[in-house]
Order: sequence, then C-alpha cells, then structure tokens
Amino acid sequence: MAFKGTLKDFKVPDILQLISYQQKSGLLTFTSNDGFITLIFEKGLIVGVDSFPKKLELRSGSVLVKQDLISEEMLDRALSIQKRTNQKIGEILISMGLVSENTIVEALQTQATEIILSLFKWKKGEYNFKVIDFIDKSMKTIEPLPTDNIIMEGVQMLDEWPLIEKKIPDENMIFKPSNVESKNIKIVDENEDVKEDADKIYLTESETAVLKYINGKNTVKDLVEMGIFTKYKIYKSINNLLNKGIIHEERADDKYETFGGILPGNIEITKRKNNLIFYFIVLLISAVFIFSFFKPLKPFDESNCLLKESVERVISDGNLK
Repeated sequence: MAFKGTLKDFKVPDILQLISYQQKSGLLTFTSNDGFITLIFEKGLIVGVDSFPKKLELRSGSVLVKQDLISEEMLDRALSIQKRTNQKIGEILISMGLVSENTIVEALQTQATEIILSLFKWKKGEYNFKVIDFIDKSMKTIEPLPTDNIIMEGVQMLDEWPLIEKKIPDENMIFKPSNVESKNIKIVDENEDVKEDADKIYLTESETAVLKYINGKNTVKDLVEMGIFTKYKIYKSINNLLNKGIIHEERADDKYETFGGILPGNIEITKRKNNLIFYFIVLLISAVFIFSFFKPLKPFDESNCLLKESVERVISDGNLK
C-alpha cells in the first residue's frame, strides 16, 4: 500500500491512524515550503524520525547543552567526529563518556515527539507514504512510539492550545514560585485518580519537574528550549501550576522594587517631581539663612526649631522618604 496527497484531503491524525490500524511498515514524508518531516514506521509503530532544516540529532544535542549536560565545545567535537565516522551523535557522546545511554534515549524520544506533534499544526503541505518490507536497524533512531498515543496527545493539544495561550500568550513571559506551604503539596503519578482534598495541592511528576526551573529568571521560551518535555507539555504544566496557585507571573513592579515599586514609565516623572521639591527646600533654607543675618537666633530659643520644622513639613508634604 502506497498513497500520497495533500493535507486538504486528509489530516495528519487520519493518515497516522490508517498506518497504525493496518500495522504498516514504511516511510511517511510530509513536505511544505518550510522543509520536510519523515516518520519511519515498523508494523504501525514509529521507530524513526527525520526532519529538515533541523535534524533530530541536532535538536537532541542542543537540548543537552541547554540542560548543561554537555558544553557547546563537546557538541562541536562530536559533530566533527561524526563527519569522519558517520556515527550517530548520541553514540559518540556515550563513547566519550559525556552522557549515559538513558540520557540520549530520553532526549531523542522527547525531540522526536516534539517533531511529530508539530505536524498536527500544519495547515498546508503534501504527504507521501512508501511501503518498505524490512526496516534496517540504522533507520531506527528512537525507541518505538505507539502511534495511537501520539494521535491522542496531538488531538488533545489542538483542543487545549487556545485555552493555554490565553494564560500564556507570550513565550517571553517569566514566572516565579508563589508562597505555598510545602506540607500542603503532594506529588502524584501522571494518570493517578486523585480524591480531591481541600487542604492539599496535587502536582504531577511532570509539573514538579517543570517547577524546578521556574525561578523568576527563565522565560517560557527558555523552559521549552531546555527540552525536558515537549513544548505542549511545558505549556500545559505551566498552565496547571498557574491554576493551582503554585506560581505567578513575574510582574514589572517586582522587577523594579529597587525604585520603591515605581514602574519604569513613571521613574522620570518621579525624578522631576523630586527635583522640584529639592530646589524648593534649597530656596527655603537660603531664605532662613539670610533672615538670620537680620534677626540672630538665640541659643536654645524655640525659634531655633524653625529651620528643622520647615524642612520636615516640606518633606512630609512632598512625600519624600
């Protein structure tokens, strides 16, 4: 069975469902003006992913750098070795003793899933499926992914994304932890049925993992580029943490608390106001000083307090601190 067409005829979930249902093996390639994505199937399971312009291995190498597991220099060295040996980057990093095999597997799985889920947002493009009876080992770049699970996640992502974007409309948003008693938080499995308890806040393992990197400095984009989960899962976890009151957005007045809570747009106005008050105080002191030449102040006389009281009153009226 071989077939091809456009995404106007069939949507991505329908195409994947057909291959999964018939447990076919072969190459499914989606192309658009921006590049292509190829999925490799073995008996209905996704066992390989390739993409252009940014290949799967480069994506995985980049997230390892973002997670501080390897350096840019280490990745460049692995790429240099790959050009000579044609080995996979993951295999090279493992042989160099830089990362574990499990770390590479997880990075590849996450980035492969990210690439596949991105297909669900394609509006235009063409697809072409070519049957292959035998899938060589070299073509298998990831652990087998159940296609039905990917379809469910992709459809769920499309349904929830508009609601998530209302809470997180900008990838440059920054969030910080809220003041919540740790004793009120309980960690549960992803699919665990939880009996609601008003005194407890239940966090899934993925929400907890994302929470570790929410520190009032990392943007949403930073969290996505770390690659600990797919973009959808990162956004969904942040949205859930917001709904549960565990985190809140880093506000502008939080960043400028050194200015006494004054927003940046008001700083210049405040400076001008303070300058006018300062000049007024200088004039007042000068007037009192000149007046003292004509009417000397007596030691310990109550009039000695005139200058102090005048300054204090002006400061008070001007709201200076």
